[in-house]
Amino acid sequence: MPEAISVWGVVLLNLAAGKETEFFSNLGSIEQVRHVFYLFDEYEYLVEVEADTPQEMAKVMTNHIRHLPGVERTATFIEGTQSVDSTLVRPENPKEGLSLW
Repeated sequence: MPEAISVWGVVLLNLAAGKETEFFSNLGSIEQVRHVFYLFDEYEYLVEVEADTPQEMAKVMTNHIRHLPGVERTATFIEGTQSVDSTLVRPENPKEGLSLW
């Protein structure tokens, strides 16, 4: 039986003025959201999200969080982990990048 993949993501976002209450009311209904942090920088909020699969993560990010009332701008980072026996392939030419899957 394959080990489950746990996928974590972070969404940085900015909200329109006055939309915070409506945004947070709707954000609370997204079960994959784990934490929300207020930032003092280019983005106002950092939202941590956890999903069972990369497909679920993409759906949450694109169909739910980005379309909540008041969201004006987002930046997304998605990190996935695989079972311990997965192989990391290192290219001979570092400019080619890394293949993780």
